[in-house]
Amino acid sequence: MLKNKLKAPKTSNMPKVINGGLGRSKWAKVKIKGNVMSEENIGLEGLIGLEILKDYDSTLIETKQTKFVKNYNRTKSKKPEKPFTESNEHITASDSEDEENQFGPPNKKQTYRERIAKKLNKRLTKKKQRKQQRNQNAEHCQPEDRFKFIRPPPNYIEENVEQKVTEAEKCSDVDDFHDIDDLEGWAGMGVPNAILKALAEKGFKSPTEIQRLTLPAAILGKKDILGAAETGSGKTLAFGIPVLTGIMELKEKNISTGIRKPLHKSEHKNKFRKKKVDGMFSENIPYPNDSDLSDNDSAEIDDSKPLYALILTPTRELAVQIKNHILAAAKYTDIKVAAIFGGLSIDKQERLLNKGPEIIVATPGRFWELFQQDQKHLRKLDEISFLVIDETDRMVEKGHFEELRNILNIINKDDQKKQSRQNFVFSATLTLVHDLPEHMQRRNFGKRPRFIMQTPEMKLQSLIDELGISQPKIVDITRKQQLAQNITECRLMCPIECKDYYLYYFVQRHPGRTIVFCNSIDCVKRLTTLFGILDTQPLPLHANMAQKQRLKNMEKFCKQPCGLLIATDVAARGLDIPNVEHVIHYQVPRTSENYVHRSGRTARANKNGITIIIMEPGEVKNYTKLCKTLKKTENLPLFPISEHYLKAVKDRVDLAREVDKEELKLKRVQTEMGWMKKHAEEMDIVIDGYNDECGSDQDEDAFIIERRRNRMNLLNARSQLKTLLTKMIFPKNFSFKYPTASGQLQVPEISRLTLDAEENPEHSAIKVMQDTIEDIKRAKMMRNKRKKT
Repeated sequence: MLKNKLKAPKTSNMPKVINGGLGRSKWAKVKIKGNVMSEENIGLEGLIGLEILKDYDSTLIETKQTKFVKNYNRTKSKKPEKPFTESNEHITASDSEDEENQFGPPNKKQTYRERIAKKLNKRLTKKKQRKQQRNQNAEHCQPEDRFKFIRPPPNYIEENVEQKVTEAEKCSDVDDFHDIDDLEGWAGMGVPNAILKALAEKGFKSPTEIQRLTLPAAILGKKDILGAAETGSGKTLAFGIPVLTGIMELKEKNISTGIRKPLHKSEHKNKFRKKKVDGMFSENIPYPNDSDLSDNDSAEIDDSKPLYALILTPTRELAVQIKNHILAAAKYTDIKVAAIFGGLSIDKQERLLNKGPEIIVATPGRFWELFQQDQKHLRKLDEISFLVIDETDRMVEKGHFEELRNILNIINKDDQKKQSRQNFVFSATLTLVHDLPEHMQRRNFGKRPRFIMQTPEMKLQSLIDELGISQPKIVDITRKQQLAQNITECRLMCPIECKDYYLYYFVQRHPGRTIVFCNSIDCVKRLTTLFGILDTQPLPLHANMAQKQRLKNMEKFCKQPCGLLIATDVAARGLDIPNVEHVIHYQVPRTSENYVHRSGRTARANKNGITIIIMEPGEVKNYTKLCKTLKKTENLPLFPISEHYLKAVKDRVDLAREVDKEELKLKRVQTEMGWMKKHAEEMDIVIDGYNDECGSDQDEDAFIIERRRNRMNLLNARSQLKTLLTKMIFPKNFSFKYPTASGQLQVPEISRLTLDAEENPEHSAIKVMQDTIEDIKRAKMMRNKRKKT
């Protein structure tokens, strides 16, 4: 393309070289590289196209806007005629033509064209002003090959080299510190740059195995994903990133529903069409999310925003966690997320829904309650484009979460909408199956058995049919034993009355972030009281607690490096608590799924962890079932315990039990005395020994005497326990031998070469158990050699 003088205004939109910027230089021919489409794998490779330059240096190029101005020279007139625009003076072919255009008869058409040109110029100026306001926070840092279609002369480049370097240095800190180019592992998966920038801030340089296998099929293929992966493998982002990417695509296309197959326009009109805004998906400016919504916000309902995605979880804490993870990934988008769950004010959650969040993370109970109240934003439930059910095997169990089935019946009414919806199903035990119960096995005799054991394929097919999945993609990367490879499993055998001794021994000997799981709420309350007396600062977590207290205890536990959390199975599924080193099963789990999910709270993000079962003889039956379901061929190894130091542990625990017993007695006596006093005052009578504290023991009642004795016993037990707690159970040079070849524990020997577990991580519980397992393997090999000889 050569720079020539234009003879006609038909090519008015062609770029013009300004004399002040480039002089009389000519345009240079440049080879165009790349594809016309930015997306890959769509079958349009090899096509060449032009890049639209939106931000450029005004001293280099000037584009004329004379679309509605035409040059009429058919009739020459002597009356003067004003030029239409300033750019019209630059497009004349010669000086004689300029003189002829300045004189002409004014008519209505010409004045009409002038008005249109003025309106057009005003619109363009306003548009430029709005664009400058939107990009006021973004610095102008352009890559070196930004003007690859326009190459100025070498002299101009040399003069502006320093200026470009300074502009590049003024780029935002986010772009300099978190470079998307470093995320090579995410290439080819279709993840937008806005999400990649947020991932770079969190330090996720490469996807996990479950993310690497599911993201291409979910983003590029729009498949329904059924994912089974170990705990701590990154399943939340495996469905969070495709949901965010799909919502960005729908917003860019101005479509409110139907990620795979857009609905017919005549039957379903799009009610939520929005104007396209430049820079809507800006990669440098964080957008406010639902965290900015406070109680003082107005409760005006925003009907312009559709409901794109619904994420259902079994527990409230898991809903909060998923919401926080999605918000972190959607930092540089304008997508809003809201968490809806029970235990909190329903009015506040209604105000959140009135703001029109595109993604809702909820528990089925509270979501169904709000839906039955005819909440306006939830009326769009049947038009969602993404449905995610986390911990699906727990959610679809019979007798649990009946509200989930009601929700599925609503969203699966229309077959066309069901086909266009994308579904995500994830769990660590999605393909785990059990043997038939004993009563079914007794009746299952003969050539034709009445009951058939369920297979993983049958379990997945039932989920596909129940959830309405049309294009399934199954990704199963679980191991045969269902647990992560970094988890060390072991057990402790003891009588039921000695479980408290071994638990306190482990907590004191191996300090670290520990979770103790129980099968009942009463057990959690008892252990919390007992270990509170022992000054270990335990934090309870169970379903009968207020939701605010549950969230507070979770925050405290995450902040304490050696915290102790005593919980039921409420905390077993999905919670991503950082740096949990130990998981202790105070009671054998009732199901193998609970054991897998409990143990999955440790050894997350490729870290090591240990899980211990404290087992009494009555729980051996449940233990054998668990091992059979998880396909374990050998018993779990025994955790080494020093009987020599266990005596000091027993003294402390016994005193704590006595303190707890005396406190209960004192409370019982006080409640009885309070009842008697209350009724005596109502009847206006005087009871000897109840209305005054003075007098001898002979004049007082037996309740007063018992109360005094209980107080004295309580004070004595507390003082003794206080003196014992000031002494150390384990010296800093404490160590012990590991089990011998026979598997029996011996009295340990003290070694002065080791330090405490806090100061020397090599002698933590994980390292001790790993060394024990190695010693057992060596002893087994030695026995086999002796047998052969």
